[in-house]
Amino acid sequence: MTARTLRLMFAAAAAAGVFALTGCGTITISTDDATPSATPSGAAQQPSSAATASGDDGQAASDGLGTDVTTLNPCTLLTPAEVNQFTGREITQIDRDNATAGTTRYCQWQLEQGVLVLSLSPTSADDFAVRDPAAQDFDGVGDEAFTSSGHLYVRSGDLSIDVYSTSKGGDGGSAENIAVEKTVAQRVIDQL
Repeated sequence: MTARTLRLMFAAAAAAGVFALTGCGTITISTDDATPSATPSGAAQQPSSAATASGDDGQAASDGLGTDVTTLNPCTLLTPAEVNQFTGREITQIDRDNATAGTTRYCQWQLEQGVLVLSLSPTSADDFAVRDPAAQDFDGVGDEAFTSSGHLYVRSGDLSIDVYSTSKGGDGGSAENIAVEKTVAQRVIDQL
């Protein structure tokens, strides 16, 4: 091996190490009622106003239905302790959406086994009525609700709440997972 090849290999390894150190993030997971936090190490914190998408005029983006979904943060509507309690599993990672893109907000909690996903988007009664023919009506939460493909979809006013859980019983759609989804949807409604 020549000295030049050795220097190139060393430079590549050093660059990869620097990239790995600056690109890795940390996640803070607690079982108390603290708000979860995932901040890439070395990244600047965004001010809270950055979480609101705005139009060219600086006004907050709105769906025109009365709910400005961009101001909602699904990751703060459930504490880590609640996620652990509702699912019966420990959180291993929290995936957050890009708060400045689109009108749908989501949070995904990766669990020891499975996942819990919460998505919020604007809707209307007419829009919510458009659904998969295989969907089944679901009672007991929100203004109206249905299940489809393992998801529980709930309308509360002009907000659509989509909850998906695979934390218990394997695949989404099991009775245990639907029970988790209902509990989560009700907790979100209670928070709003």
